[in-house]
Amino acid sequence: MPKWLVWLLLPLAATGAEDRWIDLRSGPFQVLSNAGDRPARDVLNLLEQLRDTLGTALGKPDLTTLWPVRVLVLKAGQPVGLALSRDTYTGALAESAPIPPEWLRECLRILIESNARRMPAAIESGLEDFYSTAQASGTKVTLGQPPPPAQRNLDWARIHLIVVDPAYSGKLRVVLYNLQQGADPEPAFRNAIGKTPADLDRQVQAYLAAGNFQTIAIGGRALDPRSDFAVRPAAPPLPQIALADLKPERAAYGALLNTAPILAHEGLGLVALRDQRTQDARENLAAATDAASTCARCWLEFARLNPDKAPAALATAARLNPAWAEPHVLLAALESDPSKQLQELKTAAQLEPRNAARSQALAEFNQAHHRYPEAAKAWAAAELASVDEAERARIHEARRAIDEQRLEFEAAERRRLEEEKQRDLQRVKDAAMAEIHAAEERANRGQPAPPPDRKIVNLLDGPAPQGKARGRLTQIDCIGRLMRLVVEGDEGPPTRLLIRDLSKVILMGSGPSTLSCGKQNPAPFVTVEYFLKPDPKLGTAGEVATLER
Repeated sequence: MPKWLVWLLLPLAATGAEDRWIDLRSGPFQVLSNAGDRPARDVLNLLEQLRDTLGTALGKPDLTTLWPVRVLVLKAGQPVGLALSRDTYTGALAESAPIPPEWLRECLRILIESNARRMPAAIESGLEDFYSTAQASGTKVTLGQPPPPAQRNLDWARIHLIVVDPAYSGKLRVVLYNLQQGADPEPAFRNAIGKTPADLDRQVQAYLAAGNFQTIAIGGRALDPRSDFAVRPAAPPLPQIALADLKPERAAYGALLNTAPILAHEGLGLVALRDQRTQDARENLAAATDAASTCARCWLEFARLNPDKAPAALATAARLNPAWAEPHVLLAALESDPSKQLQELKTAAQLEPRNAARSQALAEFNQAHHRYPEAAKAWAAAELASVDEAERARIHEARRAIDEQRLEFEAAERRRLEEEKQRDLQRVKDAAMAEIHAAEERANRGQPAPPPDRKIVNLLDGPAPQGKARGRLTQIDCIGRLMRLVVEGDEGPPTRLLIRDLSKVILMGSGPSTLSCGKQNPAPFVTVEYFLKPDPKLGTAGEVATLER
């Protein structure tokens, strides 16, 4: 058995009351401990106070995480940093040692990634460095403890100054809010603290060089670690699977096949996938999913390995973790229905706003389907989420080009509609001519041939209508054999037009073949061409030649 596995299983090998495992939970955190109640309560209290303090700064008090955070407090061993294992972020702390700042820094990174919109990298790094030295005693939270001199940098000092210096009291939240809304750093800082980023950084450099860093004590969340955290026994196989998740390896999960087969197959499948043992991964993930696994990651990886079962498996993954964008990305790639594909892309972009690729995929889909306003919004979100300058410049250019593409498309659409209208008009003319010829043939059947100088007059040939009106046809007044149409456009007064003989008006489009008197409900959108023959008595501007609905 490998030495690391021996070390992991030592806490489970001993017997007696002192090896009792307990389970405490609050928010996204779960603490498992074989070191007694007090160390577990202290760890959970610090994590909750840190979550509350950071959430207040970000303007989102109740921070969540994409995956649960599980911490093992062990009476023996060394701290193990948080990392995504089977379906949790799992890490370990030693009972007798303080929590390392780098351990807390990773926890802070998880909280920021899961909750905040993208901010400049220097700001996010500074937040992680600053809050990673926080200490909590009951409801009292102490901030500002400086790291070792070698680890102090401009990003850390900037946050330290804004939080600790009374001149900037309460301003960090305003700065972070502005940055998360996509504001440029220049106005974001100037509006919040009255200084440009360059001015502030000059002050921060002097502050860092002076090395006089104070701490500040604030009131944290109203928690009593002795009474507010319910302690329950951590019954097998929970401690065993947590230890295996701490360092995912084949032997650790294999040892649990008899006692926790579903969880063991989940771990074995993901480890095999990591080690590129595809067949082992497929078999173990199939065993887990066949047994109704609740591991969303396992269902997603099973879908990747089994394309024929992918849609149902991805839907299950999305249901098991509704905050996870990845299942929706893969479902969108499988969809043939554009409306369903769009919905999956929108969901993925909403769930993962810090990922520029999600918003970019949505922008490209909208652009390809000529949804230009929606594409522009998605490109803007992608630009905000991008952390690479070259990528941001490319996205900005794509966003800028949207208006030009929209105008080109609209011009092409107008040309297409005009050509279609002309084709419709020609079809009407051709049909009318066919009727004329048929009637002429019937009238002339059996009659002598017409004289050679006889001319056939095409009634459709003549002067073209001089006027055109577009808008809603809201009213048709029937005045004896006459009809007066009221067309209301977006601007200006309504246009009133006269029809003296409906049989001489060319009706086009998808509407009925005749017109009905009275108020039109619903009022169709029409394009009317008319001859400029005003009738002051009837108040009409001209006589209708064609009407398209």
